[in-house]
Amino acid sequence: KPKSRFFTRSITGLIATLSLSHAALAAPVFINEFHYDNNGTDTGEGLEIAAIAGTDLENWQLLFYNGTNGGIYKSLDLNGVVSDLNNGYGVLGFPTTGIQNGPADAFALVNPLGEVFDFISYEGSLTATEGPANGLTSIDVGLEERPDSLLGLSLQRQGSGTLSDDFNWAIDTASLGSINNEQDFQVSSVPLPASLWLFSSACIALLGRQRSCHRSRKQTSV
Repeated sequence: KPKSRFFTRSITGLIATLSLSHAALAAPVFINEFHYDNNGTDTGEGLEIAAIAGTDLENWQLLFYNGTNGGIYKSLDLNGVVSDLNNGYGVLGFPTTGIQNGPADAFALVNPLGEVFDFISYEGSLTATEGPANGLTSIDVGLEERPDSLLGLSLQRQGSGTLSDDFNWAIDTASLGSINNEQDFQVSSVPLPASLWLFSSACIALLGRQRSCHRSRKQTSV
């Protein structure tokens, strides 16, 4: 047990050292596309995450926030390693169901340490009242899907760049799991070099697995 605690502190300290700022750590991972409403029964609902190739999303989560009270109404556990689809970046798609149709509903992308990397909303903004995003105000993407929206469309980031703010939101043909239409990731300097980001990402995933195993052992021993 002492070794386990020492290992946890060492990993946490290493991550803190690499994470020179929250913005630097958060920059390479963000919500890249989502679909929540269309004409008739909602079809093809889901979200897409963009990140540096090699990023491991195991133990990451998407939390779904209710615009009425700022609370969490749904969560989605993520997994998978991001492949290189465009200049050292890639995406992973996560189909789901039951996404609320607004107004002012939001998504929070949370890493295994409980840090919020992205917090966006549609049809307005909200201030979270619980969970990792508690007290944070979401960023409205400025576009929306309506009950009469055509099937096969989504809200997605387009343009050129490497960070979430480099891209603009647009409505276009859904491409969950593929680079978005009119989107191009460019090779350029980023706040945290890709090699260090991947190393810290691996450390975070390892720490998340260790905590998960520790919880399982505690539950088994009870």
